[in-house]
Amino acid sequence: MGFLTPLFLLAGLVVLVPIILHLFYRQESKTFTFPAILYLLRTERDHARQIRTQQLLLLLVRAAIVVLLVLLGARLHFPGPGGSHDPTALALVLDNSLSTTIIEDGRRRLDTLKAVARQSVAGASHEDVIWVLRAGTPWEPAVPGGIAQAMAAIDATDPGHTHGNLGSAVARASALVGQSELPNREVHVFTDVQATAFAEPPAPADDIPVVVFGAPAGDRDNRGITDISFGDGLPPLAGRRTEAAVSIAGGQPGDTVGVRLYVGGQLRAAANAPVGTTVRLPAGPFPAGGVEGYAEIDPDPLTADDRRYFSFSVRDPTPVAVLGPAPFFLSEALAVLEESGRISIGGAARAATLITVGGEGLDRRGLAQSAFVIPHGDPARLPALNRRLAGAGIPYRYGSGVVEGARVAAGEFGIDLTEVEIRRYFPVVSTAVGNPDEDPDADNGRAPPNPAASSRAGALVTLANGDPWLLAGGGAADPYILLASPLDEQATSLPVSAAMIPLLEWAIEHGARAGAAPREVIAGANFRPPPTTTTVHTPDGSAHAVDGDQPFLATATSGLYRAFADDSVLQTVSVNPPAAEIDLEPASISEVRRAIPGVSTVVDDAGAWSRHIFRSGRGPEPWRVLALLVLALLVAETVVAASRALRARRTPADRILPQ
Repeated sequence: MGFLTPLFLLAGLVVLVPIILHLFYRQESKTFTFPAILYLLRTERDHARQIRTQQLLLLLVRAAIVVLLVLLGARLHFPGPGGSHDPTALALVLDNSLSTTIIEDGRRRLDTLKAVARQSVAGASHEDVIWVLRAGTPWEPAVPGGIAQAMAAIDATDPGHTHGNLGSAVARASALVGQSELPNREVHVFTDVQATAFAEPPAPADDIPVVVFGAPAGDRDNRGITDISFGDGLPPLAGRRTEAAVSIAGGQPGDTVGVRLYVGGQLRAAANAPVGTTVRLPAGPFPAGGVEGYAEIDPDPLTADDRRYFSFSVRDPTPVAVLGPAPFFLSEALAVLEESGRISIGGAARAATLITVGGEGLDRRGLAQSAFVIPHGDPARLPALNRRLAGAGIPYRYGSGVVEGARVAAGEFGIDLTEVEIRRYFPVVSTAVGNPDEDPDADNGRAPPNPAASSRAGALVTLANGDPWLLAGGGAADPYILLASPLDEQATSLPVSAAMIPLLEWAIEHGARAGAAPREVIAGANFRPPPTTTTVHTPDGSAHAVDGDQPFLATATSGLYRAFADDSVLQTVSVNPPAAEIDLEPASISEVRRAIPGVSTVVDDAGAWSRHIFRSGRGPEPWRVLALLVLALLVAETVVAASRALRARRTPADRILPQ
């Protein structure tokens, strides 16, 4: 409880006036001659008792009137939200991620959140400092301002097709208001409480109160496209037909949806497919050059994830060179790939990928050439292989201890290898964390400290015991792939399995394009355009001037982004929404509190929002109630005083004898 004009409380001294009058006021007695003196004395005592009661009641009523008038003048208020407040550092966190673009009753969910955010600004004073942060586009700056600037920032908030991390956004907001010197600090969060937005580990707790407005989406049976790939992840060959694999998630079991494939703005294929599956649509053949388009499904209330874009370059046969004595099955698989026009085998000078058996020719590898390293079956030749790896700057070595009997663990690798039997392999361990004085040629089979963590970091395929079996590393200048088993039937069943040719082609193409610019990024992630880029054109047609040496950050919406050098297109990058945004399941209040420490209240009613904010400020002033009480007491005082005056005018005979 507090007062806006506390000096007015000095007027409370006036309450002494009725008390003094009550204590020092004496009514003069009148003497009457009356024969029935005993009856008169009893009546006089009763009358005196009534007078004292009336005087005490008048004293209390008049004192209460004075006190209430003083409280009205001092502007009494109670603590809590809903009224005026002391200067406050206020941060507003708006969730503008993809899930807030859902349409309900003809209105976007984001528009509802923006309307409630305006209530917070409307309740602010001109002494407050306000930041507006957008959880879906965290790279945008948050500039402190007043009421007008905050309203403009809210109105200018557009939805993104990105993933919103509410825990991270609130931590950033708390850090901003925590640096303010204003006496009060508060963070207001406006979100659709999508569960995936609260999945990150919570940030360290602050002492800043956080009030959350949560408006969960009503329609949660959302469907969306999570992935699209061509040729099992490999760019198609010029003039060859291929397939587009479109993965659909969400919905209810048994639902089917129409799927369409557009290339260059033209419909190329269509089908109906059940949700939760991957449908394959025929595509191509394509001429040499770039190909771009999109796949889409039938629209639902959340339309932003119903379309997924793609962009790729149709490839020519990849030039390959084989260095060292190739095993029989490797030679046969390469011959099949060459006959089908997928690769061209030639000299090492023009090759994009070097297939090196036992590390042969690694010292002759060019700057942009990739290396696919396959060990010999003879453990005695491993020291020579390890020397060649060290000379080529590859931070791994093969241990001489042969491990027998293993299976490939299930994973996310694009080729199914779970049925491949691994009979023998050489453990591949990292040399980057080992003892620099250790001889890499020593045939001791000892691993450097913590080799598993370093080796698994680059593992593409691991075995059931956790050892890496196929791993990749290097950058754009020196990519490499290491295989742990020799390619012979004594070591593995891979050479005689259906996975042999796809795995070999994948290794060749993966290495050959390791340094290529990305063709797809997730909305909200950046990409680095070619160095000669002058502008990047976004899907809405805007042109952004860029420095080719810096990453491009403004990827909030999905679509095709084109890097230009003057009037020439250098690169087309497809930007697509994250798969996590498809699931609209809301988080529980406990999950919200776990992800955002300091949450004081979670409000789901927009009409009640203003009663829960500015909690450290001044609550409403009860002046209407006080004024009504004063009026009622004045009426009561008038009635009591009039009754007392009427009794005073009556004589004792009047009070005793009937009239």
